[in-house]
Amino acid sequence: RSCEVTSDRNRLTPCVFLSEHQHITKMDKELSLQKDLFSRIKELDGTRHAHLYVAFVVCGVCVGQVLQCYTDMLITCRINRENPTCFQLIDCKDDNCTTHVLAIINDKTTEDRSMLMNEATNILVRCGLIPKKHGELFSVSRGWCEDSLCVVDRNAAPFFGVTSVGVHLNCFVRTEHGNVEVWMARRASTKSKYPSKWDPTVAGGLPVGMGLFENVIKEAEEEAGIPNTMVTIGAKSAGVLSQMTCCSDGSCLKQSLYFIWDMEVDKDFIPHPADGEVDKFERWSVETLESEVRQGERLRPAMRLVATDFLIRHGVITPDREPQLVKIQSAMHQDRYIFPHKGAINSGASEN
Repeated sequence: RSCEVTSDRNRLTPCVFLSEHQHITKMDKELSLQKDLFSRIKELDGTRHAHLYVAFVVCGVCVGQVLQCYTDMLITCRINRENPTCFQLIDCKDDNCTTHVLAIINDKTTEDRSMLMNEATNILVRCGLIPKKHGELFSVSRGWCEDSLCVVDRNAAPFFGVTSVGVHLNCFVRTEHGNVEVWMARRASTKSKYPSKWDPTVAGGLPVGMGLFENVIKEAEEEAGIPNTMVTIGAKSAGVLSQMTCCSDGSCLKQSLYFIWDMEVDKDFIPHPADGEVDKFERWSVETLESEVRQGERLRPAMRLVATDFLIRHGVITPDREPQLVKIQSAMHQDRYIFPHKGAINSGASEN
C-alpha cells in the first residue's frame, strides 16, 4: 500500500490555479468519455471479499465483520487477568447453513464493552496491524444514528467492520464564463493512508458525540482555514453516498457513508493548509476532475464516489453522455451487507 511521494514539504506552495489545458487536451477528453466509469466505481465494492469474514456481533446485533484469520487472536482478549475471555467464536445455523460469528460475551455495560474494544485495539497495535492508537473514538452500533453499544479507537474501527461516517465539503467557483471549478486538497505526504492523494476541499471522519454539520465546520477551519461563519452560511447539504469498501488486500471491509456539502465561493477565495493534514490546494476544472474519476490515479480511491456525485449534480456527467448512469447511481448508494448471525442473537449480554 506504499505510495511514491516526491513533494518537499518545505517548498510547498499553498495553492495553484490550473487551467483546463494544463491537464486535459481535446483528445484526452474524448478518450475519458470512452472509459467504463461504472467499472471504476465497482472496483471500490469490497463485498467480493465477504467470504473471508465472519459477522461481528455485540448484544445480539451485527455491528460489523471481522476477517476469519483474526478471530483466534481476538478470542484471547480479556479486560484483565481475573476476567474470562470476552470474545467468543460461535457456530450458528442460518437457513440450514452453519456459519461462524465473533461475539462479545460477558459484557454488562457500554463501559465494559468499550474497555474490551480498547484492549482489542492494544492487541492490534502489539501485532503490528495498526501502528498506534489514533485517540479519536468512533461509535459501534447497528447503523448510523442508532444507539451506541460501545466505542472503539478510530484506527481499530475498520478491523471490526464498524460503519465509517465521513463528512465532505466541496468548495467550488463559477468563473466569468460560467464554468465550474472545484478546490481539491492534496493529503499530506506524512499521512499513514493514501499519502499525497487528492480529496475534496475538506474531508474528515465523524468522532463520537459530534454532529455532522458541526464536524464540517470544525474540519473546514482546521484543514483549510475557512472561517466558521462562512461555512455556516454558505455550505448546503447535498446528500449521502454509501458503499461497502475495503483495502486493496481485502482487509477492513466496512460500510462507508459519505455525507456531502457544497459551498459556492468567490473566485478570489483561496483555502490554505492549516493543521498539516493537507499539503496544498489546487483549483481543478470539472474536465480535469472527470478525467481523474474515469482514468486517473491521483484521487484517493474512495473519492471517486464523491467526485462523480459532484459531477452528476452539476450537470457534467449526464444520462446522454453516460449510458450506465443508472448503474453508477445504484453503486454509489449501496446497502450495508449484513452477515449471517441469527444463531448469535441471544449470545450477547443485554444492552445497558
